[in-house]
Amino acid sequence: MIHCIGDSHSSVFSGEEKMQDVWPERSNDTIDFFRSYRIGPATAYNLSTKIYIIDDILSQSGFSKEKDIVLLCFGEVDVRAHLIKQANLQNKTFLEVCEECVDNYMNGIEELKNKGLNIAGWGVIASFNESVKNYTGPSFGTNLERNEVTKIFNDLLKNRLKHLDIPFVSIFEEMLNADGTTNPEYLDDWEGCHIHLNQKAMPIILEAFRKQKMI
Repeated sequence: MIHCIGDSHSSVFSGEEKMQDVWPERSNDTIDFFRSYRIGPATAYNLSTKIYIIDDILSQSGFSKEKDIVLLCFGEVDVRAHLIKQANLQNKTFLEVCEECVDNYMNGIEELKNKGLNIAGWGVIASFNESVKNYTGPSFGTNLERNEVTKIFNDLLKNRLKHLDIPFVSIFEEMLNADGTTNPEYLDDWEGCHIHLNQKAMPIILEAFRKQKMI
Protein backbone atom coordinates (compact mmCIF):
# COMPACT_ATOMS: atom_id res chain seq x y z
CA MET A 1 0.00 0.00 0.00
CA ILE A 2 1.16 3.53 -0.80
CA HIS A 3 0.13 6.03 1.88
CA CYS A 4 -0.05 9.44 0.19
CA ILE A 5 0.41 12.19 2.76
CA GLY A 6 0.55 15.89 2.02
CA ASP A 7 -1.24 19.08 1.15
CA SER A 8 -4.51 19.22 -0.84
CA HIS A 9 -2.74 17.64 -3.84
CA SER A 10 -2.79 14.31 -2.03
CA SER A 11 -6.55 14.23 -2.75
CA VAL A 12 -6.04 12.97 -6.31
CA PHE A 13 -4.87 9.62 -4.93
CA SER A 14 -8.32 9.06 -3.40
CA GLY A 15 -9.69 8.48 -6.89
CA GLU A 16 -12.46 11.03 -6.33
CA GLU A 17 -13.12 14.28 -8.17
CA LYS A 18 -13.06 16.37 -5.03
CA MET A 19 -10.80 17.60 -2.29
CA GLN A 20 -10.67 15.20 0.63
CA ASP A 21 -11.26 16.20 4.23
CA VAL A 22 -8.37 17.23 6.46
CA TRP A 23 -6.92 14.62 8.81
CA PRO A 24 -8.07 13.28 11.28
CA GLU A 25 -11.13 13.00 9.01
CA ARG A 26 -10.65 10.01 6.72
CA SER A 27 -10.51 10.21 2.94
CA ASN A 28 -12.93 8.23 0.80
CA ASP A 29 -10.30 6.16 -0.99
CA THR A 30 -11.41 4.22 -4.07
CA ILE A 31 -8.11 3.03 -5.63
CA ASP A 32 -6.62 -0.21 -4.34
CA PHE A 33 -3.00 0.98 -4.47
CA PHE A 34 -3.41 4.22 -2.52
CA ARG A 35 -4.56 5.66 0.79
CA SER A 36 -4.68 9.46 0.89
CA TYR A 37 -4.27 11.81 3.84
CA ARG A 38 -4.67 15.56 3.49
CA ILE A 39 -3.03 17.48 6.32
CA GLY A 40 -3.94 20.96 5.08
CA PRO A 41 -1.96 23.70 3.25
CA ALA A 42 1.43 22.42 4.41
CA THR A 43 4.71 23.29 2.70
CA ALA A 44 7.78 21.30 1.79
CA TYR A 45 9.85 23.99 3.53
CA ASN A 46 8.20 23.25 6.88
CA LEU A 47 7.84 19.47 6.60
CA SER A 48 9.86 18.98 9.79
CA THR A 49 7.11 20.72 11.77
CA LYS A 50 4.55 18.20 10.48
CA ILE A 51 6.36 14.99 11.41
CA TYR A 52 4.14 14.51 14.45
CA ILE A 53 1.04 14.51 12.21
CA ILE A 54 2.60 11.92 9.91
CA ASP A 55 3.47 9.79 12.93
CA ASP A 56 -0.16 10.06 14.08
CA ILE A 57 -1.49 9.08 10.65
CA LEU A 58 0.74 6.04 10.34
CA SER A 59 -0.06 4.85 13.86
CA GLN A 60 -3.78 4.84 13.04
CA SER A 61 -3.76 3.61 9.44
CA GLY A 62 -2.55 0.04 9.70
CA PHE A 63 0.77 1.10 8.14
CA SER A 64 3.37 -1.67 7.78
CA LYS A 65 7.06 -0.68 7.74
CA GLU A 66 7.86 -3.92 5.95
CA LYS A 67 5.26 -3.68 3.17
CA ASP A 68 4.05 -0.10 2.78
CA ILE A 69 5.38 3.16 1.34
CA VAL A 70 4.92 6.76 2.48
CA LEU A 71 4.53 9.06 -0.53
CA LEU A 72 5.23 12.69 0.43
CA CYS A 73 3.10 15.15 -1.54
CA PHE A 74 4.44 18.62 -0.77
CA GLY A 75 5.88 21.54 -2.71
CA GLU A 76 3.09 22.99 -4.85
CA VAL A 77 2.21 25.56 -2.19
CA ASP A 78 5.88 26.55 -1.96
CA VAL A 79 6.16 27.03 -5.73
CA ARG A 80 2.90 28.88 -6.23
CA ALA A 81 2.81 31.08 -3.13
CA HIS A 82 6.33 31.50 -1.78
CA LEU A 83 9.40 30.78 -3.90
CA ILE A 84 8.98 33.39 -6.62
CA LYS A 85 7.90 35.93 -4.01
CA GLN A 86 11.01 35.22 -1.92
CA ALA A 87 13.29 35.33 -4.96
CA ASN A 88 12.02 38.84 -5.68
CA LEU A 89 12.11 40.02 -2.06
CA GLN A 90 15.60 38.67 -1.38
CA ASN A 91 17.03 39.43 -4.83
CA LYS A 92 17.87 35.75 -5.28
CA THR A 93 17.69 33.46 -8.28
CA PHE A 94 15.00 30.81 -8.63
CA LEU A 95 17.73 28.20 -8.16
CA GLU A 96 18.87 29.73 -4.87
CA VAL A 97 15.41 29.82 -3.28
CA CYS A 98 14.64 26.31 -4.54
CA GLU A 99 17.87 24.99 -3.06
CA GLU A 100 17.01 26.46 0.33
CA CYS A 101 13.50 25.00 0.18
CA VAL A 102 14.66 21.54 -0.88
CA ASP A 103 17.35 21.58 1.84
CA ASN A 104 14.64 22.13 4.45
CA TYR A 105 12.38 19.53 2.83
CA MET A 106 15.18 16.97 2.90
CA ASN A 107 15.70 17.53 6.63
CA GLY A 108 12.16 16.30 7.21
CA ILE A 109 12.49 13.49 4.69
CA GLU A 110 15.68 12.22 6.31
CA GLU A 111 14.01 12.36 9.73
CA LEU A 112 11.23 10.12 8.41
CA LYS A 113 13.66 7.78 6.67
CA ASN A 114 15.63 7.44 9.90
CA LYS A 115 12.46 6.09 11.54
CA GLY A 116 12.77 3.09 9.23
CA LEU A 117 10.01 4.17 6.83
CA ASN A 118 10.00 3.41 3.11
CA ILE A 119 9.74 6.92 1.64
CA ALA A 120 8.97 8.12 -1.89
CA GLY A 121 8.71 11.66 -3.22
CA TRP A 122 5.90 12.98 -5.42
CA GLY A 123 6.97 15.69 -7.87
CA VAL A 124 5.22 19.05 -7.89
CA ILE A 125 2.69 19.20 -10.72
CA ALA A 126 2.57 21.85 -13.44
CA SER A 127 1.00 25.11 -12.29
CA PHE A 128 -2.35 26.54 -13.30
CA ASN A 129 -2.54 28.25 -16.68
CA GLU A 130 -4.03 31.71 -16.14
CA SER A 131 -4.77 32.06 -19.86
CA VAL A 132 -7.38 29.29 -19.43
CA LYS A 133 -8.73 30.00 -15.97
CA ASN A 134 -7.32 32.30 -13.34
CA TYR A 135 -6.78 31.27 -9.73
CA THR A 136 -7.79 33.75 -7.04
CA GLY A 137 -5.74 32.32 -4.18
CA PRO A 138 -2.14 33.20 -3.22
CA SER A 139 0.06 33.04 -6.31
CA PHE A 140 3.13 34.76 -7.73
CA GLY A 141 4.64 34.77 -11.20
CA THR A 142 3.31 33.69 -14.56
CA ASN A 143 2.46 30.15 -15.60
CA LEU A 144 5.82 29.89 -17.38
CA GLU A 145 7.71 31.23 -14.34
CA ARG A 146 5.97 28.88 -11.93
CA ASN A 147 6.66 25.94 -14.24
CA GLU A 148 10.30 27.01 -14.45
CA VAL A 149 10.51 27.01 -10.66
CA THR A 150 8.66 23.69 -10.52
CA LYS A 151 11.21 22.08 -12.84
CA ILE A 152 14.11 23.41 -10.77
CA PHE A 153 12.48 22.22 -7.54
CA ASN A 154 11.68 18.76 -8.93
CA ASP A 155 15.14 18.28 -10.44
CA LEU A 156 16.82 19.23 -7.16
CA LEU A 157 14.53 16.98 -5.17
CA LYS A 158 14.93 14.04 -7.55
CA ASN A 159 18.73 14.26 -7.34
CA ARG A 160 18.77 14.57 -3.55
CA LEU A 161 16.42 11.61 -3.16
CA LYS A 162 18.48 9.51 -5.55
CA HIS A 163 21.47 9.78 -3.20
CA LEU A 164 19.33 8.22 -0.47
CA ASP A 165 17.87 5.51 -2.75
CA ILE A 166 14.43 7.09 -2.39
CA PRO A 167 12.10 6.84 -5.43
CA PHE A 168 10.84 10.01 -7.08
CA VAL A 169 7.58 9.91 -9.05
CA SER A 170 6.36 12.77 -11.24
CA ILE A 171 4.04 13.56 -14.14
CA PHE A 172 5.15 17.20 -14.44
CA GLU A 173 6.63 16.81 -17.94
CA GLU A 174 3.51 15.04 -19.23
CA MET A 175 1.42 18.06 -18.24
CA LEU A 176 3.29 20.60 -20.37
CA ASN A 177 2.48 22.05 -23.77
CA ALA A 178 5.30 22.44 -26.29
CA ASP A 179 5.78 26.08 -25.24
CA GLY A 180 6.24 25.19 -21.55
CA THR A 181 2.79 26.29 -20.44
CA THR A 182 0.44 23.90 -18.66
CA ASN A 183 -2.07 21.79 -20.57
CA PRO A 184 -5.23 22.31 -18.48
CA GLU A 185 -6.72 18.94 -19.48
CA TYR A 186 -5.50 17.30 -16.29
CA LEU A 187 -6.41 20.11 -13.90
CA ASP A 188 -9.63 20.06 -11.92
CA ASP A 189 -12.55 22.41 -11.96
CA TRP A 190 -13.73 21.55 -8.45
CA GLU A 191 -13.49 24.08 -5.65
CA GLY A 192 -13.16 26.72 -8.38
CA CYS A 193 -9.37 26.38 -8.12
CA HIS A 194 -8.12 24.72 -11.29
CA ILE A 195 -4.83 23.91 -9.56
CA HIS A 196 -5.33 20.25 -8.57
CA LEU A 197 -5.14 17.12 -10.70
CA ASN A 198 -8.38 15.56 -11.87
CA GLN A 199 -8.98 11.86 -12.43
CA LYS A 200 -8.17 12.14 -16.15
CA ALA A 201 -4.58 12.18 -14.90
CA MET A 202 -4.88 8.86 -13.06
CA PRO A 203 -3.78 6.62 -15.99
CA ILE A 204 -0.62 8.74 -16.33
CA ILE A 205 -0.08 8.64 -12.57
CA LEU A 206 -0.42 4.85 -12.47
CA GLU A 207 2.00 4.47 -15.37
CA ALA A 208 4.55 6.63 -13.54
CA PHE A 209 4.32 4.34 -10.51
CA ARG A 210 4.59 1.23 -12.71
CA LYS A 211 7.79 2.59 -14.23
CA GLN A 212 9.20 2.80 -10.71
CA LYS A 213 7.94 -0.76 -10.03
CA MET A 214 5.98 0.57 -7.05
CA ILE A 215 2.67 -0.98 -8.12
